Amino acid sequence: MDFRFSVRSLRRAAGFSAAVIITLTLCIGANTTIMSVLYGLILKPMPFRDSGQLVQVYNSLPKTNRLRERVSIPQYLDYKANADLFAGFALWATWTFNIGEDADTERGIGARVTADYFEMLGVTPLLGRFYTMDECTPGKDDVLVLTENFWERKFNADPTVIGRIIRLGGQPFTIIGVAPRSLEAFNSDTTVLKPFEWSPVQATPRARWSPTATLYARIKPGVAHSTAQAQVLTLERRAQETAPPAMKEVLDRGGFRLGVVQVRTEQTRSVRTSLLMLQGGAFLVLLLGCVNVANLMLARANARKMELAVRQALGAGLGALVRPMVIEGLLVATAGATLGLGLAWGSLRIINRYTTAIVREVAPIALDGTVLTVTLLSAVTVALLIALLPALAIWRTNLAHSLQGGNRGALAGSRTRTASGWLVVAQVALALVLLIGAGLLMRSFSRVLNVNPGFDAARVVQGRTVFGVPGMKGMTAEGIKTTQDLILARMREIPGVEKIGCISGFPLSPTISLTNIPLRGSIPGQPETHATAAGLNVSPGFFEAMGIRLLEGRDFNETDATFWPRRAYIIDENFARKYFPGRSAIGEAFAFGDPKLPSDQWPRIVGVVASAKLFGLEDNSETPVGFSVMGPSAGFSMVLRTSRPAKEIIPQMRAKLRSVDPSAPLYHEGSLEEDLDNMLSNRRGVMWLLGAFAGIALLLSAVGIYGMLAYDVAQRTREIGIRGAIGASRGQIVGLILKQGLWKTGAGVLIGLGGAFYLSRYLGSLLFEVKPTDPLVFAAVCALLLVVSFLASWLPARRAAKVDPMVALRAE
Repeated sequence: MDFRFSVRSLRRAAGFSAAVIITLTLCIGANTTIMSVLYGLILKPMPFRDSGQLVQVYNSLPKTNRLRERVSIPQYLDYKANADLFAGFALWATWTFNIGEDADTERGIGARVTADYFEMLGVTPLLGRFYTMDECTPGKDDVLVLTENFWERKFNADPTVIGRIIRLGGQPFTIIGVAPRSLEAFNSDTTVLKPFEWSPVQATPRARWSPTATLYARIKPGVAHSTAQAQVLTLERRAQETAPPAMKEVLDRGGFRLGVVQVRTEQTRSVRTSLLMLQGGAFLVLLLGCVNVANLMLARANARKMELAVRQALGAGLGALVRPMVIEGLLVATAGATLGLGLAWGSLRIINRYTTAIVREVAPIALDGTVLTVTLLSAVTVALLIALLPALAIWRTNLAHSLQGGNRGALAGSRTRTASGWLVVAQVALALVLLIGAGLLMRSFSRVLNVNPGFDAARVVQGRTVFGVPGMKGMTAEGIKTTQDLILARMREIPGVEKIGCISGFPLSPTISLTNIPLRGSIPGQPETHATAAGLNVSPGFFEAMGIRLLEGRDFNETDATFWPRRAYIIDENFARKYFPGRSAIGEAFAFGDPKLPSDQWPRIVGVVASAKLFGLEDNSETPVGFSVMGPSAGFSMVLRTSRPAKEIIPQMRAKLRSVDPSAPLYHEGSLEEDLDNMLSNRRGVMWLLGAFAGIALLLSAVGIYGMLAYDVAQRTREIGIRGAIGASRGQIVGLILKQGLWKTGAGVLIGLGGAFYLSRYLGSLLFEVKPTDPLVFAAVCALLLVVSFLASWLPARRAAKVDPMVALRAE
């Protein structure tokens, strides 16, 4: 009976029910979405036993900005033999290959891993077997393990695939097993795994400081990560005692140390701070929504005071009065949670489109059972809280006096209005904190967009290829160079192509790899005389195609590309400013190459170009960059400046490429503007999500202020009528109501400013050229809240001014 009564009651108050359900939908949906992302990327254990003990071991040279360096094969063998605090080690290296024949050729991503990788993770094959350490040797490494996803997609989950021979990169491999899907949690990009092989030379002590692969390990149960790290660091220090003096100098100058970090922590390092901040923002939205709903429920309970008094007079006890309110709370919370889960499901489908661009190793995020349980418990908690607050107000009210129109009933209404007012103050304070956070990120984003990249990305199309792989072992450097030149010549034939160049890596790279470039005249043992810079290999015409200005000297020409070692180098403005201050860098020489060369053949600087943000628009490191001529290479990225859109150019690029080599794929293709835009996807995503939370908070605050004042006007009809009867003008009545709303907003702004000053400092790592206490953002947000408050207060104020004194007194 109570359930049917509550349903009819909510149906009669359709506006109230819709407001509460929509509020809870937005709040629960936002929290479930962010909680799912946070849990899926950071909090959810990897599907392996004791996954918290899985770590990555890396070399680090922080003084030269080389923070995550790979390890060498001798390091792996040393740790495996002597680090007894670890249960196992495994080497991992990304392996790219061409798969398919002729026009169907595509670029695949696999991994070369040692056989102990499977044992370290504790997985068993889905089909067939895993390879052994004996097969991790040259000549025996022609076996392959498929991932389950690749097996289903490429082979339609055919169980007879074991023993089949496929060609990857032109080389035959025998499929010996299929790995379970859980393995893809380690790296979702991987399609196949092959043995990690090495030659005897790569395992000698001299090769210890030749980084080769990523090293993963499992720490034994009960061993602290810091203790395990100390053990491998001790082994490393012992090995360094026998290192050549020049290598000791490099390690000391770089501040060498060995790092040990959890695998999941390392995978999500780039988004951890952002996600924790967004979860905090989502929680504030949930809290604000609960405050808003509680305010609405409180106002509804007070408005139903006469009805409740009549029911009490007819014999209803306190339980009978409270039960429908609890049921109403459960009904609206259930509806809000259901719709919120639907909103979260749709949001995750959108978010998953961008997740792989930010955290490529992690599988797509889904609504997890743990998150669903937390959401349902939250909905029940919210329902009880928003129901018990009105119940408490009823319990403290003498309902009998409501029938008599007594003063105690009026006093209770006054207390309710006071509580409602404080809830509005809390809403404004929470909204201000979220709005300031969103404002700071938006201002940072606008600063990033206004950065001059130093190149012109408009009308530039890029694409990468690898050609001639089946016969690479028989191809000479001259043959590779001839094919490379032929590909570029065919690309020039495409209508609309104005300039063309190529680079050995990618035109835009988010990582900076520094190297020592000793200048002629530098003194051994004195690092301050050496140049530390990023080195890039480019072809003649690259700078023109990219729109990078030549400031001094000349560009590369084909003659420069015929000499080896290279004799011509181009540096950027940062390099020239740092190492050749106050003078021209043209003609300056480098102290490497054949020492027997005559001085007129020393490697020299022939040009200086403008500094370009090739490592991201947010790179303020002013890292010096040195460019050398790209030599013969079967893999390179092409950069085409065109007068036509990318969607028209790319099919012709693919056709021209296959006219030279039908097996050569074109991948990572697209416009340079898209690539630049993708580099901002993390910042843009955080900004939009926090901005959405701030928008919800602003809407809820406006609704809260309006609801509080509208309820207050309804409760004070008699008072307003008397004020009008004794001579109060409409303007005075409007001012009274407006002042009430603006005072509460002002109190909320003051409280919120304190919270914003404290919390905004945690945004520091996400801001670009904007201080966490930026006065413009703080002032703009405060002004916005005051304007919204004024508008939300204006409608109830106008309604109060229209109250006819005679009608109000007659109704009373």
